Amino acid sequence: MEWRFFKEDDLEWILKATKDMFDESEWNDGEYDKEKIKRYFYRVIDNPLYMFGIIVIKGEEKVGFMTGEIIQFSFMKDFFARESELYMIPSERGKMGAVIMMKKFMEWAKSNKAREVYFEPSTNGIDVDKFDAIAKRLGMKKEAKYRRII
Repeated sequence: MEWRFFKEDDLEWILKATKDMFDESEWNDGEYDKEKIKRYFYRVIDNPLYMFGIIVIKGEEKVGFMTGEIIQFSFMKDFFARESELYMIPSERGKMGAVIMMKKFMEWAKSNKAREVYFEPSTNGIDVDKFDAIAKRLGMKKEAKYRRII
């Protein structure tokens, strides 16, 4: 399995993958916004110091992607990195693609002076215990997260 940063010719695959991701998410009662995805994709490409976007490829097939960003803490000058999206096509889930992307994100964050890295996996249709095991292997600790739809 190989990885690389987003390239402009990845846009059509990203649009399909994000639509699939949206359709299986807990937010699928909203409206998928293709134009917003395009703007976000180009923002990732145009801002490599603060935005992260990679594709995982198996053979000739794109099988996953991940985005994230570097953000400054609101109360100090230090930075943290936050995963935005991490998606694997269904046939590749539970394999090494997501771990590869998470490791690359952590390396990128460190090289860009982030002091912390946050992953916030969606819980709709995934086994969070499996994610917890991967995160633990990567040296991460679990923090609580609560949300309420209003």
